[in-house]
Amino acid sequence: MRARSICHAGLTVSDFGAAVRWYHDTFGFLLVSEDELGPERTAELFPLYGVEGARVRMGFMRAPGGSVLEIFEFSPKAERRDPTWNAPGFTHLAMNVSGVAAWYDRLKAAGESFVTPPQRTGSVDWVFMRDPDGNLVELIDLKALRPAIRLVGGALGAVMKRGKFAERYR
Repeated sequence: MRARSICHAGLTVSDFGAAVRWYHDTFGFLLVSEDELGPERTAELFPLYGVEGARVRMGFMRAPGGSVLEIFEFSPKAERRDPTWNAPGFTHLAMNVSGVAAWYDRLKAAGESFVTPPQRTGSVDWVFMRDPDGNLVELIDLKALRPAIRLVGGALGAVMKRGKFAERYR
């Protein structure tokens, strides 16, 4: 058995409405569902959330290309912790875009906060910014790699599994 794809990424935000507006205004995401869990339900889900007696507002936002971001707002809120890149765990959300420099110029002019100026690694352009809660968001332009990954990525991965990367699968 194999997974079909990554279904969605989850992100806790401090203000559900503000996050919906920001991800919509900045990247064109659309809210497609919204639910609220009361304290009795979060108590049942303590092994998952680690919070008792909280209210959770949650929703799915669909990106223009079909990816999905699930956002959560907890009440009461915990203190924010920045990810540590050299520790196991998620570090950032990456947006597949074209023209990183143009995105950077437009969003910088609109007052958005960037961690780095645009960068290039090989043929890939990228830049990191922060959402309103300080979460890291990468804008990445894979350029020629985008169609290659989409069209032949599975076949290439299968070949590499038996070849160059074989030791990784033992």
